[in-house]
Amino acid sequence: MLQRLLSCITVLFLLGCQSPQNDSLSAGEVSPSLGIRVSVGAEYGDSCYVFGSIRDACVLPDGRILVLDGITCRISCYGPDGEFLERVGGSGEGPGEYIRPFCMTALADGRVVLSDPGLTRMTFLSSDLSVDTIISGFIPWSPERVSPAADGSYTGSYRVFDRENSMYGKLIALWSDSPVQDMEYYNRLAPFNRERLRESTEECEIVFTSDFQGNVYYSPYSYQEFSVVAMDRSGEVLYTIEEHRDPMPRPAEDIERERSEMEEQLRNEGAPPEMQWDPSEYRAMVPLRGMGVDSEGRLWVRDGRQESPVFDVYSGGEHVFRTAPGSAELSGLDLRIKVHPNGMVAWEPDPEVFPVLYVLEVEQ
Repeated sequence: MLQRLLSCITVLFLLGCQSPQNDSLSAGEVSPSLGIRVSVGAEYGDSCYVFGSIRDACVLPDGRILVLDGITCRISCYGPDGEFLERVGGSGEGPGEYIRPFCMTALADGRVVLSDPGLTRMTFLSSDLSVDTIISGFIPWSPERVSPAADGSYTGSYRVFDRENSMYGKLIALWSDSPVQDMEYYNRLAPFNRERLRESTEECEIVFTSDFQGNVYYSPYSYQEFSVVAMDRSGEVLYTIEEHRDPMPRPAEDIERERSEMEEQLRNEGAPPEMQWDPSEYRAMVPLRGMGVDSEGRLWVRDGRQESPVFDVYSGGEHVFRTAPGSAELSGLDLRIKVHPNGMVAWEPDPEVFPVLYVLEVEQ
């Protein structure tokens, strides 16, 4: 949440449907469960397994595991069994160097793309992790979230704003080999109100993902309603998933903790007194990074109302199963789980001890 607020403040200063289903579906049995295939990370010892922070991670087609360290700006590569292989990257502005690496993903053509909004550029790495292509010139910055699309292209999102009219919003688009979008899937602006900071920054927020076929899936960020729209690569709607889900109230202590943290962050960033953050009384239906597509083309949607990770899995819009981590080692962890056609990875963004990267699999 704090990281999301930091991003918001940067901008502010620059300034065929299916029938609804009932909630018993989402409250159904969690089966099968998710287990750990391999884990990487250590508190001390061999520095090849020690991370400053895990910013992002992904699995390559051959099973190699990549971990992006947000502190060192380096990418560590491990074999399918978790054995260290090599490191690339680092802090700087040269080829293969980064200032503020935000996200990365494996593409359909076997390359890896990494976004660095600090340098407003995208870096494409070949399968041997050498620099393949660098694309600069994104305005105002390169995407802050990315997902693979067809033929080595990718979908991404970033914040958009209209300073003259005090408007703020979000964009989702398709890119390939240029800073200019190939196609725009979502672009919405809304009035910005400093006294309603959270509501203003979340009104146009969107959860999204895409797959190797170029299909795009998005869900409006909401505390009250659950809906997912599936589109083909041309932007035509394939189907819509709509379910009745009861909103989940948040504990009062969580709300007050968020209010206090945000107030401190705003003041530390020099925000004016009228800029206030009023936390939501409910949990989000789907977290911002709560959707992904697996190797079978199934859509995974995380239930944001649950404290621990729980996913509903759909195929062609039909609910298939509900799953969650079943390992005792993962119990109680505030995991970010990234579902991708090459494999599923998970980590704690703010661990109490030391960062660990888990590669998960569905246990039959």
